[in-house]
Amino acid sequence: MRYTSKYKEEARAKLVEAGGRHAKQHGFTSSGMADLAAAAGVTTGSLYKHFSGKSDLFAAMITAELKRTADLYDAVDPSDTEQVSRALAGYLSFNHVQHPEAGCPLPSLTPEVGRADDTVKEAFEKGVQSIHANVTALTGNPDAAWTVMAQNVGAVMLARGMCSEAVQRELLSAVREAGEKLFDSDTSL
Repeated sequence: MRYTSKYKEEARAKLVEAGGRHAKQHGFTSSGMADLAAAAGVTTGSLYKHFSGKSDLFAAMITAELKRTADLYDAVDPSDTEQVSRALAGYLSFNHVQHPEAGCPLPSLTPEVGRADDTVKEAFEKGVQSIHANVTALTGNPDAAWTVMAQNVGAVMLARGMCSEAVQRELLSAVREAGEKLFDSDTSL
């Protein structure tokens, strides 16, 4: 049976999305192709029909996941300070710490990207630059955008490594407060 190109595109997108959720929760490197295929409800053979190998799948996942994060920031109106504050609070939420599979891939997958091949790193760099452009639109300052991104990603990573919910919340709150100052248009770095 021959599948339509639309079916193939949808199947590929499902593999990327389900694989991305799985990798953010369990790690990409520690997940085999069978794990990633099972997360999408398909066989490993199906994965290889869409991707030449694990690196190809990782690059596709990174591209899709970072686009999703960039789109979230792109949807925020820079003139609406309450909306900007909600976006910051959402990223630095306890929910984001507890559910990596539903959140930004940067806190979960950046260390693995650092050990990946250049194809994955190029996809990562392009996606991060897109996020940076959208955060720059919110801060009005490219340096402040890099600072907010690094603080937020670092805070979520640190919080995920802690046992104490109280300390996790304290960290997230402190970084959220510092981030609010960087979104102030009068702030210059």
